[in-house]
Amino acid sequence: MRNKSAIGVFTVLLVIACVYQLSFTFFTKGVEKEALVEAKSQWDLVQLSGEDSVTLGLDKIAVESGKEDVLNYYEGKYISERSGDEIYPFFGISYQKCKDQELSLGLDLQGGMSVTLEVSIPELLRNLAGNSPKASFKEPFKEAMTNYGKGVSADFVELFFLAYDDSQWKGETIRYFNVANQSHFPADMTNLEIKEKLIALSIEAIDKTQRIIEARINKFGVSQPNIQKQPLSGRLHIELAGAKDINRVRNLLQSTASLEFLNAYHKNLRGEFIKLNNSLKKVSVSEVIEDTLGDIAELPEEYKVLADSVADLLTVNDKLIYDSLSKVNESNQLIIAQQLAIEKADSDSLDLVAKTGPLFSKFTFTQQNIGPKVGYAKGLDTAAVSLMLNDPVMSSLVPSNVSFLWTSEEEDQGGDVRAYSLIAVQTDGEYKITGEDIKDAYQDYNQENKPSVTVQMKSYGAGVWKDWTTAKVGSAIAIILDNQVFSYPYINEAIPNGSTIISGNFTIEEAQDLANILKAGSLPAPALIVDEAIVGPSLGAENINSGMWSFVIALIMVLLYMIFYYSKAGIVASVALVANIFFILGTLASMGAALTLPGIAGLVLTIGMAVDANVLIYERIREELRAGKGIKLAVSDGYKHAYSAILDANITSLITAIILAYFGSGPIQGFATILIIGVFTSLFSSIFVTRLIFTFMLDKKWNLSFSNKLTANLFTNTSIGFIKKRKFFYVISAMVIIGGIVSLVSRGLDGGVEFTGGRTYRVEFTEMPGQGQEDLRAAIASYSINEEGIEVPPLVKTVNNKTTSYEITTKYLYEDKSQNSTRRVDSVLTLAFNQFEFERGTIAGARGKTFEITNQRSVDAQISSELITSSIRAIIFSLIAIFLYIAFRFKRWQWGLGALLAMFHDVLVVLGLFSILYGVVPFSMEIDQAFIAAILTVVGYSINDTVVVFDRIREYIGIHKRDDAKSVVNRALNSTLSRTLNTSLSTFLVLLIIFLFGGESIKGFSFALMIGVVVGTYSSLCIASPSVVDLTKSIMPVNQDKTKK
Repeated sequence: MRNKSAIGVFTVLLVIACVYQLSFTFFTKGVEKEALVEAKSQWDLVQLSGEDSVTLGLDKIAVESGKEDVLNYYEGKYISERSGDEIYPFFGISYQKCKDQELSLGLDLQGGMSVTLEVSIPELLRNLAGNSPKASFKEPFKEAMTNYGKGVSADFVELFFLAYDDSQWKGETIRYFNVANQSHFPADMTNLEIKEKLIALSIEAIDKTQRIIEARINKFGVSQPNIQKQPLSGRLHIELAGAKDINRVRNLLQSTASLEFLNAYHKNLRGEFIKLNNSLKKVSVSEVIEDTLGDIAELPEEYKVLADSVADLLTVNDKLIYDSLSKVNESNQLIIAQQLAIEKADSDSLDLVAKTGPLFSKFTFTQQNIGPKVGYAKGLDTAAVSLMLNDPVMSSLVPSNVSFLWTSEEEDQGGDVRAYSLIAVQTDGEYKITGEDIKDAYQDYNQENKPSVTVQMKSYGAGVWKDWTTAKVGSAIAIILDNQVFSYPYINEAIPNGSTIISGNFTIEEAQDLANILKAGSLPAPALIVDEAIVGPSLGAENINSGMWSFVIALIMVLLYMIFYYSKAGIVASVALVANIFFILGTLASMGAALTLPGIAGLVLTIGMAVDANVLIYERIREELRAGKGIKLAVSDGYKHAYSAILDANITSLITAIILAYFGSGPIQGFATILIIGVFTSLFSSIFVTRLIFTFMLDKKWNLSFSNKLTANLFTNTSIGFIKKRKFFYVISAMVIIGGIVSLVSRGLDGGVEFTGGRTYRVEFTEMPGQGQEDLRAAIASYSINEEGIEVPPLVKTVNNKTTSYEITTKYLYEDKSQNSTRRVDSVLTLAFNQFEFERGTIAGARGKTFEITNQRSVDAQISSELITSSIRAIIFSLIAIFLYIAFRFKRWQWGLGALLAMFHDVLVVLGLFSILYGVVPFSMEIDQAFIAAILTVVGYSINDTVVVFDRIREYIGIHKRDDAKSVVNRALNSTLSRTLNTSLSTFLVLLIIFLFGGESIKGFSFALMIGVVVGTYSSLCIASPSVVDLTKSIMPVNQDKTKK
């Protein structure tokens, strides 16, 4: 072996580097174990105290249900206090630095939140145009938005100009950008220059957003946040492992930090709100009484007269609020009529009508005198109330400079009622301060010792603030962030120093977040969460256990199989396999990449790839030994003759992995990353590490064997007629594919939320809710009512056939791009589950009826469309790339086409079987990104097999130039049978272990790979090679030799 010393030194250095990188994890886990022990001891003290509650910081936690909160608090406190301590011996590295460099776990292994954040380029463009009222802006903009929502293109600027050029204004120079922003758009700009400037500003906005988001997240408090800009769309993919307060994260990421100070509107609006209520829909009081009480003639005459005398019109939103009244029994009719009489006697007729109108059925008017707070509404009703307030009638009743904004958080409204307050503000004024005037912001405490945010203004802002507060003593000023009112204090005296306090119902964390948001700066355009995945810590722990068990069992089974089949050489292969895994984990740690559940699957699959390389080498060595060569020469020639097949197989696997890494996102990128690393480490460990060990053993004259009595001549004398029976194989494959296509057309596929859009939740209950699926579905649907008043029923499925575990998919509000749409859907689920008396909590150790959302995914309609497109492109590009590589490598396009046919065959068979079997097998077979990863892996595995077979056919053609082509190909196929079956069996065994022990979340993924291994092995032998024979007039070079003669 040449360069033996250099390779040995490099291997030793690589091992040392990997040990160093992985050692950080060892030291951080030590500190975290100590923290857990400390937290448990504090919990024991809390229990011994006998108190009903415990104060943690400023929060009071009930002892009965607060174990997890107490443990988390003291665990975090211990780690925070030791974050700067040096825990790495000799090097003196602190805990925090070790934590930053350890091998991190992905969201699916420790819980947390993953989001895709999109900078709203439509809003940026609208702002740059000054929200022009001109039809030449509005109509192209509307058409572009429609196409954008359909996923026609991710480039909104391009869509806008395509719509403009297709409109009646084609050829006219666009002026509204110049009118609104002369600094960016000079008057002499052409439309093409305007377009280029908009694209440049869009890119700049995305880059600035990334910087600001990074600044916010770095102060958020999660370890090893991961922020990546997606190469195609420019969106930001953010992973926050361990994040628990989901709404806090949403607010942190989506806040534009658009800070405004506005004068509150000091006028009583009672009359205006009553008039708006009455104008929305008019129904007479007699009609209402008739609807609610039945036949009005059945009422006593005096009450009938009373009702008819109320001539004012009554407004109703719909009949729903009266349906419950219509169910009252006859004895209650008189009471209701008497109540009407009392109200008529004591109130203005307008008030009587107003109490049952559409506005006041959702909104409680509370304004006293001339304060800025008008009233309040529940969170689910705020959108409907805002829609009513935008009615033209309201615009005619209040001044044009008056707007209504909701508070950022629910407030106490008296009694036990908590709801969002509606604040009236004036949008114009003599004074103006924005977020650009903020110098600094930090979390502080107000006079009541409650968390607040102190804001320090720059010199200009301080001067304006002094003049403003001087002029408005005795009046209220609303402090607004992202169109939400954070506080609306009254000014008691002038504030001369440019400092002010923002108070609200903040926790310490919320106040810190607000300060960080203000310090980081405002976003150039709104940022919306278009794709969101949440994994609860309990599911993360479950995934760790199942993933690690599947990995360990698979590794042991493969090692035992290799030792059994290849005897002492199998031990060498086992050492190389363990080294390969070690190298992969060390490389992952050095790259700062996270290990995910699909990543573990990729790691286990890499074992199969490494086994394949070892099998190729060992089978070649066995052939050389059977040819009578000595052990040293056999080893040398075996490696030499195996290089070509190994390189070709790994290059094709690398092609699919790179395409998957480019088009995939989140956990799928983790899977692809490990595959890419695995290609290189497998080559190194299989070719160099094993060769070093063999050289050492041979130099020491140790006995070296590559088989035992059972396996020595296994598959050596096979003569299966693959070419002769090819038409039979074609028919079988055609029947399976046609059956699959029929199922695809008639049944379709079980589309996951990634490809259909919407939201999916995995929910665990302590006991079955109601009567199960149907009751759960009906309860959720009753709260999921769209703008047309129509219920949007969810899809409810049991998980693992358990009546306490459900997967709920809903399209309610999935096209709503507002920042709080996901929160509203979350509230709908909570209300539905409350119907069955379930409270949200943690299943583990729960007392009473509890539900826990262990996994959650939200995908915007546009994102789902783009995911479909990118998935199709990924498959097509991988097929084309592999076709070109095979055609180039084997110097004939027929070889590439044969490989392409085999790959198409495998993809269609897997798709067909997934269509046929979904709903039949007891596990999820959803089509999502993980499935696409499985398809591409199947393509890579299939071509891996095919390349090895093609390589042997090419070799046999060179040796047996004048033999019958079909006979040569058939002998070549039979000669690779031992390698093909060994690799397929070991890989299938690995995947079977993942399927059985890897957890519910990757069952469908591993099942697709299992099908792919079986079908890929079949197609490489029975489809790819025979099709090359049929496509080529003569694959033998004998005719070329005759021509030369």
